[in-house]
Amino acid sequence: MSGPKRNPDRLNTIGIVVVGICGAVLVYVTIVALEAFYVNDTSEIQMMADYGGQDTSARSLRAEQVNRIGEYGSNPRPAAPKANEAPKPQSYHIPVDVAMKLVVADAKVDPSSLVPQVGRSDKSTVLPIFGRPKLIPPPPVAPAPPADAAPDGASPAGGAPGAAAELPAAPKAPRGTRAKGNGK
Repeated sequence: MSGPKRNPDRLNTIGIVVVGICGAVLVYVTIVALEAFYVNDTSEIQMMADYGGQDTSARSLRAEQVNRIGEYGSNPRPAAPKANEAPKPQSYHIPVDVAMKLVVADAKVDPSSLVPQVGRSDKSTVLPIFGRPKLIPPPPVAPAPPADAAPDGASPAGGAPGAAAELPAAPKAPRGTRAKGNGK
């Protein structure tokens, strides 16, 4: 062989690795873009095939209900009463905004009768203590003052006139005790 000595051939390893990685990334991005395009293009068709428009009745019912709560009108007539029952009166509905204002006005007048069908709420409530509920005792009814009562309105027992009955205080937990348990 004649001529100068040549360098031995070497593979360009870095170039091959770079081209391989870039090709893999390009293939991955292309697949993701095609899937996104396909899913976006066929999502409505697939939803109709899966559900068949089942939400149309719910949408129409919701629209009807939203329209109905904002208008005046009469409720459907109650069913015919049985032989020994009194007929139920016709009832009507009003817009929600008007009803809320009426409830607030009624609550200012008499807060114990906010639900007309239930009646007055004059039952005593329970004491705020732990355990089984215990009713608050009703306030004692003051006896009528005798005819020879003091004319200046002072109560003969020394208490203030018209003072409200004191409610019993809630019991307090004793201090310095620990709950039984794992001894910690």
